[in-house]
Amino acid sequence: MSLQDLINGELGVSFAKGLAKCLPEKVGFSLARSIANIISKRESTAMVRCVRANQWLISNKQMAGKELDQRVYDVFQSTAYCLFDLYHNIDSPKSLLKKVTITPKLKKIFDERENCGQGTLYLAPHLSNFDLAGRAITYSGYHMLVLSYPNPNKGYQMQNKMRKEYAIEVMPMSIESLRLGKQRLQEGKAIITGLDRPLEDSKYHPKFFGYPSMLPVTYVKLALQTHSPIVVVACISNGVGQYTVDSSDIIALDSYDDPVDEMERNAEKVLKQAETFIAAHPEQWSMFYPIWPWALDEMPQ
Repeated sequence: MSLQDLINGELGVSFAKGLAKCLPEKVGFSLARSIANIISKRESTAMVRCVRANQWLISNKQMAGKELDQRVYDVFQSTAYCLFDLYHNIDSPKSLLKKVTITPKLKKIFDERENCGQGTLYLAPHLSNFDLAGRAITYSGYHMLVLSYPNPNKGYQMQNKMRKEYAIEVMPMSIESLRLGKQRLQEGKAIITGLDRPLEDSKYHPKFFGYPSMLPVTYVKLALQTHSPIVVVACISNGVGQYTVDSSDIIALDSYDDPVDEMERNAEKVLKQAETFIAAHPEQWSMFYPIWPWALDEMPQ
């Protein structure tokens, strides 16, 4: 079993949740730093190599050596902090709400889109404590269907179960859930999903940070079919235990004669907005899968 499978598996999720709930914050954050240090030094593991390659690419291939080593550590530290903070407060909606500030811009978009009669597709990069932010959005009275990663393992199934326990409606991406998502959008409701988890067999390769990627484009088809605009939503850490949820402007998609161009160019239009958030806070980008697989062989050692 790989390190990534262990951490994301049912045992890893159960252990992290149980430990985080019983530890004081000071001890928990200290432990998170130690865990990040141990994991980031395992340079031969697939998870560390993916973080390294992804960070190298978003630096436009400029980062190397100790600077890149430090960035990899920072990513794992940020992720460990966020997981501890989520699981430590998971049974206390009031505590979660105190940790999250939704910007006036995003509140205005939520309020205006909720009753406008047109569906809205919200897309989120894996930045900072995105799961905690999603819960805070729900607790603030904004309800939307969450489309999660398809074919989840037992660890992800457990995470989805925890979301459902707190009134978050979540379904793994599938033909059935996409059909339901399309219906919700046609009814003028909202759905939210990720936009930066790569697909191994994607036939589309939208550019991300200037390089052709393996990122999904399904949301483009869904938005075009339902005439729904897109909003990129990002969670940003303000320091230990405090977060801000911000957004792009509303994004209207364009029509193209060529179907491949239509999918890729519109995805790039959306991804440009995600790039802005990620570039401003690269150490908070928790992406442990290869967005540019070829970079794994080309990155500096």
